Amino acid sequence: MVKNWEAALKQILETYNQSNQNIDWILVGSIGSVLQGCTFSPNDIDLYTKNVEGVHQFAELLDGFSLERKSPYDHNDINWLSSKEEKTFTQTFSWGFSWTKGRWVIKGAEVEVVSISESAGIPDSFDGDGIWEGGKYIWDLAKKVRIGEYEIPVVPLEIQLESNLRRERFERADEICRVLLQNGYDSDMLKKALSTFNMNYFNQYTEKNSGEAEQ
Repeated sequence: MVKNWEAALKQILETYNQSNQNIDWILVGSIGSVLQGCTFSPNDIDLYTKNVEGVHQFAELLDGFSLERKSPYDHNDINWLSSKEEKTFTQTFSWGFSWTKGRWVIKGAEVEVVSISESAGIPDSFDGDGIWEGGKYIWDLAKKVRIGEYEIPVVPLEIQLESNLRRERFERADEICRVLLQNGYDSDMLKKALSTFNMNYFNQYTEKNSGEAEQ
C-alpha cells in the first residue's frame, strides 16, 4: 500500500520535473529522515526553497491543488491552505524571524513549501553551535536520495540529528542515531552539524548502543 506522503511526493516530483523549471529546493523534516532509513511514520511533506521566488514558483506549479476561494483561516492556523486568491503569505514575528510559505493537501498529505528570509540569530555554524536544518549551510551539504525514478535533495541525517535534539525530540533523535551507527555516517559532517552539547548526546548513545549496531 502506497502511503499518502509517498504518493503526494511522487506527484510533486512529477509535476516539478515536467515543468523543466530549475528551483533551488530541498526536502527537510521527518520524510527526509525516512528516505535515509529511519522508521518514522510521517504524514506531511516539508520543502524549503533557497529564496522566496522558489516558493512562488512552487505555488504556480501546485496551483491545481489550491482552494478555489481564499482560506477562511488565519495564517497562524494549521488549517490555512493556499488558494487561487492567496497562494502564499509572508510572516514576520516580533523577534525578527521571517518566512514565506504555501500549504496544500495533495493525495491526502499536507505539503508545505517554505523559504526563510530572516533566521533572527538561530545558531548555525561549523564551530560548536551546530548546523541548523533551515540555515545557510544545508544547500552545500545536501544529500541525494532516490524515490522511484526521481533523485531528490535531502538534509543529511547528521544535520537532522542536531535539529531534533534542539527541539528535544529524543525518540526521533535516538532513531537517527541508530541509523547512523547501523549504516555509517560522515564523521567530519557530524562534528560540524552537532553543537558541542549535542555531540555529547551522540557519544553517550554510541557508548550505550555500539554493541547492538555491530550485530
